[in-house]
Amino acid sequence: MPIVSVIQVGKSFGAERIFSGVSFQINEDNRIGLIGPNGAGKSTLLNILAGREEPDEGKVAVARNTRIGYLLQATDFRAENTLREEMLTVFTEVSGWEHELHELGLAMAAPAAQADPALHEELLERYAELQARFEHARGYIYENRVDQVLDGLGFTREQQESPVLQLSGGQQTRAALGKLLLQEPDLLLLDEPTNHLDLAALEWLETYLASWKGAMVVVAHDRYFLDKIVSRTIEMAFGHIEEYPGNYTKYLHLREERMERRQREYEAQQVHIAHTEEFIRRYKAGQRSREARGRQKLLNRLERVERPQDFPEMHFEFSPVVDSGLVVISTQKLVAGFIDEAKVRTELVRVADLELLRGDRVGLLGPNGSGKTTLLRTIIGELPPVGGHVSIGHNVRIGYYSQTHAGLYAERSIIDEIRQVSALSEEGARTFLGRFLFSGDDVFKPIGSLSGGERSRVALAKLTLQGSNLLILDEPTNHLDLQSRQFLEEVLGEFEGTLLFVSHDRYFIDSLATKVWVIEDGVLIPYMGNYTEYRTRKQPIVLDIPTSPVSSRQKNERNGSVAAPRTAPIPVKAKGKKGGKVKERTLEDVEREIEQAEERVRSVEEALSQAALNADASQLTQLAADYEEGRAHVDELLVEWERLAEMASE
Repeated sequence: MPIVSVIQVGKSFGAERIFSGVSFQINEDNRIGLIGPNGAGKSTLLNILAGREEPDEGKVAVARNTRIGYLLQATDFRAENTLREEMLTVFTEVSGWEHELHELGLAMAAPAAQADPALHEELLERYAELQARFEHARGYIYENRVDQVLDGLGFTREQQESPVLQLSGGQQTRAALGKLLLQEPDLLLLDEPTNHLDLAALEWLETYLASWKGAMVVVAHDRYFLDKIVSRTIEMAFGHIEEYPGNYTKYLHLREERMERRQREYEAQQVHIAHTEEFIRRYKAGQRSREARGRQKLLNRLERVERPQDFPEMHFEFSPVVDSGLVVISTQKLVAGFIDEAKVRTELVRVADLELLRGDRVGLLGPNGSGKTTLLRTIIGELPPVGGHVSIGHNVRIGYYSQTHAGLYAERSIIDEIRQVSALSEEGARTFLGRFLFSGDDVFKPIGSLSGGERSRVALAKLTLQGSNLLILDEPTNHLDLQSRQFLEEVLGEFEGTLLFVSHDRYFIDSLATKVWVIEDGVLIPYMGNYTEYRTRKQPIVLDIPTSPVSSRQKNERNGSVAAPRTAPIPVKAKGKKGGKVKERTLEDVEREIEQAEERVRSVEEALSQAALNADASQLTQLAADYEEGRAHVDELLVEWERLAEMASE
């Protein structure tokens, strides 16, 4: 049964028609991926579905009592709330029921209610009514659901207890997504929900949405995400929509088949038209003129098959001017970070003594804020190392793509930006820019007025002119539509130089990477293979990693159990039945126990998540107690480890 019906909807901005004749239905269990090139009107259509914009023609019919949730770019958080308090505002009514249930319980136990059967019965009826509502709203686990969503989206406990308006813009967008997920609307409208998510949060969101029971319409440029989440695809392009069953990969196959069939139909009709027109021309004045006129009438009434329209594609390549030496980059005890004005060192990444060799294709992965961009800028010399050093190999020419498009000047026009780094004439520059989908007067637009996707294409155009044999790319797929991402993959796949890149696009990483460098707890660890191979096998390349001059407690917090100076075993009183018996207990013993205890805590955490999904209140209560007991045991072991480490160092 449809919960939303879109009927012949059209929208224009000024004289420009964005789309028209858009019709489709959304059923209560549909999982729709809305895709298309940048500027096709996808976000506009979502705004119309959400009721934030009115269509110029047609209408949107929404079933009664249907709740629609829309992820907005602008947030409306309360300034006085912490992040966790802001999430709990979703459950204000449920929290009120919880408080009233507590008060009713006290009232029923009071002497006045015990002495008055009628009053007791009235209180009991109200309690039963509220309890039914509370249980239906899963009131016993709403705080666990808040924890689950905030943890899944990568918010630390410290961030959860911080004022929500002190979060960065990207963090506030993630918080808005979390709040929307907790509201559980009947129809979820998500416009680029994967923006600002690192890979761990992205995979959590996929798992969460996979069990979503309502309908959703998703605009996304992440192909893995679309493959895992959607079961129906709507393509918006050239002012109209086309529907395809299945996820993104199935859409690609079906679209190719559809386009080939239409091309054959178009070409066959063109042959028929040409043959008919030749017959009419030859016989319109001769003995067969009547037949020629009849064919002309048929031709006039013929419904013409339109020439199939396909997406415009960029056309460029990266061509190294010279080959580099065998060793492109080598690091020696490198530590990347920054030093502030007070000369305080902040370490972000410790790098193994490693080498990047000619022809390597390396994907650099890590959580948001782990120092990926800082490391790239340290390698190219924009930032000084905090420790150690980087060596650039013989004949290496570096081409750097910044995710913030640093190096583009807002006041320059597109064509001036290109001519600043080349010897191209104006005509040559216009022809060159046409390969990046800039045509006509578009080349005279100032950089500052361009969209994110247009600025990305200008940055790529400049990069192709450098003749680099080492490309260092920081999020090159950001702002690019799906077709442009796929073309960039193909171009980089044919690149004959060396590649080091940061990306959250798993399709992109799998397509290009032969190795991945992963930042884990402040240490860069190299692995063989692409992203999928890293996730399934995790085969690290063992190298020498520089030691960070941090305290043992900081090490313990970052890495769990940490190597410490080994000395003779230190006697510790055992907790056996014979209190006077002394047992030798070593750092290794305690570390082993810490690992086992932390593994038990992780198991309880997983069980808690499953119990929350199953709404099992009694199991949640027991597991919560087990969790607290497990954490307390880990804390005790950590205190013991620190005491043993101090005694060992004396």
